[in-house]
Amino acid sequence: MVEAVPFGTAANILIKLGSSTFRELGLIYGVNKEMKKLENTLSTIKAVLLDAEEKQEKSHLVQDWIRKLNEVVYEADDLLDAIETKARQHENHQVREFFSKTLAFRYKMGRKLRETRERLDEIAGDISKFNFRDRSLIISDIGIEMNNKREETHSFMVESAVIGRKREKEEMVKFLIFPSSTQENVCVTAIVGIGGLGKTTLAKMLYNDDRVVKYFEIKMWVWAYGSFDLYSVAEKVLRSIATNELEDSEFYYQHILLQKKMLMEELQILLRKKLDGKRYLLVLDDVWNVKRESWLQLNDLLKGGAKGSKIVVTTRSTKVTALMNVDSPFVLQDLSEEESWTLFKQLAFKDGREEEHPELVPIGRRIVKKCRGDPDCNKDSRKHDEIQS
Repeated sequence: MVEAVPFGTAANILIKLGSSTFRELGLIYGVNKEMKKLENTLSTIKAVLLDAEEKQEKSHLVQDWIRKLNEVVYEADDLLDAIETKARQHENHQVREFFSKTLAFRYKMGRKLRETRERLDEIAGDISKFNFRDRSLIISDIGIEMNNKREETHSFMVESAVIGRKREKEEMVKFLIFPSSTQENVCVTAIVGIGGLGKTTLAKMLYNDDRVVKYFEIKMWVWAYGSFDLYSVAEKVLRSIATNELEDSEFYYQHILLQKKMLMEELQILLRKKLDGKRYLLVLDDVWNVKRESWLQLNDLLKGGAKGSKIVVTTRSTKVTALMNVDSPFVLQDLSEEESWTLFKQLAFKDGREEEHPELVPIGRRIVKKCRGDPDCNKDSRKHDEIQS
């Protein structure tokens, strides 16, 4: 499984290092230059994290780079927490006097900070080796925003065009519509896998299945990519409800209302009112960056659903599923070789008719074998060009 990239931790460290509190502590310790170096190095690394996240799916070396980065970043975060905790033990007017008297502590923290920064420098030195591109993350008041264009998903699909995933769909439909042994009214599950395996496609298949449509009173689809903060996700959930019931004058009014910024109090009242006692299905698609506190607060607002309500999350990261307390996530596997071949020939041959070019079939088969069940690899236009040229 891919390594979880420390988007949030890196951002939190940069926020701390840029704060007036840590600038003062840097002067007190005499390590303000080390802190600035640490900030510069981490900023450089942060700019390529999104590219590293995607490249690790096909490179064990990049996965190892991210694993090492995680170790150092978490150590740096712990170190800054220790410094801040020590400072909070004394009133602000006593901080400077306190640190001036604890030379041993100052030396110890200064040494650890330098060692951490040097390890981070080594990791940053490998950026050029992996040819990572700058796809910067923006730090905002509500969390992390990915500064790159990413296609927003939606729930509509033509299932006849889907290759494979029929078995996985049947397994998950059973989970969605059959009674659960849990005491909770609302159950959360997740579809996990690397990019391009078809997590969103499978979620769409479930969302549009006739049995699922009949079972749930309300269905909601939310594209949750980017910052996962309470207000924005709750608002998207409510928008999905309003849009699906526009023929109802009350919901039409609320849809117009949602064009304006609502208070969080107004939002939570409306959301709970619409879900209360209803058996619902909520899909949270493409979840990357979850803040546990935001998820717990959102989950509280969603608990009013009737027995049998389900939340389906799609994500690349098992860390996300752990933060959301998903006990048994559904881990999506590669396509079988025959499923891969079916997908490939539909794209590479006109109308999928490989029999018109039998001399090219062995080449296509070799390409499919190299792709090893990766749907994105099968869709690569350069490989189709190789067949058609």
